[in-house]
This record gives sequence, C-alpha cells and structure tokens, in this order.
Amino acid sequence: MNKFSASRFAVAAAAAVAVSSAGVAFAGTATATLNVTANIDASCTISATPVAFGAYNPTSATAHYASGTVTVGCVKGSVPTVALDGGQHQGATVIDRSMKHATDADLFSYSLFKPTAAAPNTACTNAETDAWGTDPAQRFSPTGVALNGSVYNVCGKIAAGQDAAAGTYSDVVTATVEF
Repeated sequence: MNKFSASRFAVAAAAAVAVSSAGVAFAGTATATLNVTANIDASCTISATPVAFGAYNPTSATAHYASGTVTVGCVKGSVPTVALDGGQHQGATVIDRSMKHATDADLFSYSLFKPTAAAPNTACTNAETDAWGTDPAQRFSPTGVALNGSVYNVCGKIAAGQDAAAGTYSDVVTATVEF
C-alpha cells in the first residue's frame, strides 16, 4: 500500500466512524398513541369457622350462646351480601334451625343471628334478634370488606329448657356470598 492509499484509507475509516457515531439522519417523525386496558370483574371469596356450642344443660334457665365466623374477601367495588341457609334437616327454617342427634332422630333447635353492626369483627352481644338467612332482608351486608378477607361473627343461640336426649348433635349450614 502506498502512502497515498494509506491516507485515503485512514480518511475513509475516520469518516465511517464519524457517520456511525452520529446516528442516522431522519427526514421527519410521526407519533401514535397506544392504549393499554384491563378489566377486573367483581369477585368475592368466603370461608367459615364452626359455631361450636359445647355442652348444653337442658335444666339451665338461661340460653346458651356461641359464635363462629365467616370470612369474606372481595375485589374493590364488589357489593357483597352473605346468606346462611336453614341447614340440612327437614323442617328447619332460618328462624328455627335444627341439629340432629348423631345416632337417632332427635332434633335440637338453635338460631343464628347477624351481628349488631356490619363492620368486621363486631362482637356478638348475646342480644341479637336479626335472624341470618337467605331472604333478601335476612342477608348480611358487610362493610369494610378487604381483598384478603375480613372476618364477621355469626352469633348462635340455643334457647333454654330444651328437652333433648343426651348425645352429640350437629347440622351443616351453607354460607353463600353474592356480589
């Protein structure tokens, strides 16, 4: 390579580096918008813990009380209501539910009530009178429902003086959240 070719090569290489580092020249620009969307449907979850009355004394002159819970979790903007059915025993209603004896046909009455306030963790006062059921007026409309779940008490009562056979009694009540 002669001296003249080497200098032309050096100039060409320098020009190539300058052009590549300067970027590409554009004749103009145009823009567009890109919309981004998502939909979140209303949804809720529900779980429950038992109302465990424990030992009942039929000779006692006072009612027997216990509480359980329902835990409701909902997406913001969901409007939940919670219903409790009448249980699994024939003839039971949401006003007068029945537990059945484990080994015979005896039934034992009990009631489930809504707590006195719709806020999470409202304690049962043992003076509740608002039956918790499935009719629209009997459903519970909780407030303060969080996505990861808020706890609401189920207030149970067994009336005093029930003449029932000794043994274990039980019922299964289904809790349903509608939203």
